[in-house]
Amino acid sequence: MLILILITCFAIFGGIMIGIYLIKYRRLPIDDWKPGAAWTRALIYFSFCNIFTAASGTLEQIFSRPLFTAEQISNLFWIFYLIFCFIFVFIAYAIIWPRSTLTFDRKYYLGSEIVFGVIWGFSTGGILLSFYHLWSMTGIPPWVSYILSLSCISAWQYFIHAYFWDIYVSPEHDTPKSILIKTFACHIPNTIISFSFLTIWGNYAIFIFLFIIALLSSTIAQRFPAPWAKGNFHAPMFKPGIFGLPLGSGYEVKKET
Repeated sequence: MLILILITCFAIFGGIMIGIYLIKYRRLPIDDWKPGAAWTRALIYFSFCNIFTAASGTLEQIFSRPLFTAEQISNLFWIFYLIFCFIFVFIAYAIIWPRSTLTFDRKYYLGSEIVFGVIWGFSTGGILLSFYHLWSMTGIPPWVSYILSLSCISAWQYFIHAYFWDIYVSPEHDTPKSILIKTFACHIPNTIISFSFLTIWGNYAIFIFLFIIALLSSTIAQRFPAPWAKGNFHAPMFKPGIFGLPLGSGYEVKKET
């Protein structure tokens, strides 16, 4: 019953955000980045993620499963692997990611950045965890579930970021080079490491916590503007992608002819 109530609340909130977006921002040009529009788009996406997480049964598992078991905290392998996961997330998203990120001297809005980063981490971690949860329910061997989950997650993250998030939500914060650095030094290793931990031990809440740390760090590093922020912001650059749809390409200085 509680899950049904949560799904209803997420749906109502998402519907309100869609209404606000249609009224205020639907005619906004793609090359005009506004904080209010970006937050509204993100909240619509977060609502969808949370509805999917709740409907798949993943949300219930996140809160019903113990954070860890007595057997796990007495297992040195579990302890060392957990420490390794947190160290990697810190290095990848608090050191490498910021060093490869453009900010264009945007101001910090630490309070709203924390709120946004926590919601982003929980929502994204939840929907990615849902792919694993659904595959694990089929009864296939864990290693098969792991491979299929990574395949679904890779496709999902690529299309969401390349065709939506990095164009319509985040302000410009990447270059073609930094996209490659973050992909191969941060995102892919983090997914492999965190999902390996999840597959072996089944700690749903810890998996979510790792994603919250990663995406909270990313939000602060790119200085994501508050919805009330004023000024001119660099809209993400893009190029034609599949079917001619805009594809986030990263910032490049345009050469004058």
